[in-house]
Amino acid sequence: MSIGIAIAVPDGIALAADTQTTWNKTILKVKEKHSGKEVELADPIRLPVGWSRMARKLFSVNMNGTTYAIITAGMAHMNSKSMYAVIHSCAPTYKGNGEIDDVGTFFENHLKNELATHLSCPPDQLTKQSLNVCELILSTYEDKDVAKPVIESHLVFSGTIPLNGKPDSSGHIIKWSNRTQPNRYGGCWIGRSEFITHIVNHKNSLLPPISGQFGMMTLADGVDYTKFLVEFTCDFQRFAIMVPDCGRPITTSTLTPECYQEDVVG
Repeated sequence: MSIGIAIAVPDGIALAADTQTTWNKTILKVKEKHSGKEVELADPIRLPVGWSRMARKLFSVNMNGTTYAIITAGMAHMNSKSMYAVIHSCAPTYKGNGEIDDVGTFFENHLKNELATHLSCPPDQLTKQSLNVCELILSTYEDKDVAKPVIESHLVFSGTIPLNGKPDSSGHIIKWSNRTQPNRYGGCWIGRSEFITHIVNHKNSLLPPISGQFGMMTLADGVDYTKFLVEFTCDFQRFAIMVPDCGRPITTSTLTPECYQEDVVG
């Protein structure tokens, strides 16, 4: 699993992500102790068996002259390729206008095709497969205007997921977009989002709320904010009663209409 966050503030977009990749063993069947009979599990059990550091989950990509900052979560590999390789190998084939709606559709279709190949099924049969999830945060600017940052969270999946209390087998959902919010400033997080949600939405009346005044933040504030929340997730998991599936070092970056800058910390 992963943790990634992106927020837009008045002078840029700040992003951060962890870099740990966890290898899991999936158990689909078990044997009864006395009879030796195999029983299929209703829900697969995924056991962590190892991990690797410095996976590239936060990176930039050029889409017909427009720079995008991307964060990935969910599946770490498809068809023996990392998600970084999946995205970068398809980007040169893009022939669209570089705008967010067209780029989002391009990545949606490409990830569905990759997922279908990975699961050895036609793309139109993804709904009949087990649940597999690819999450993306796409960040850029409309018209290269610093006052028009765009951040969207996309979910591409096989099988069926619950959405607003109903099953959804569409294979693609835009989970969040700042274009549907009262203003452009703010952000979203993907992957192990429950840890950030816990601290941002805490109900302890003795503690002050975490700042949500994104319209008053500088870009330096945004970098520190995203870094803090990713570090919190990694550190919480380190001392929790669980096998951590997020870990340091942390990649941070900024995206402005002029440039993309990236750094590795901690």
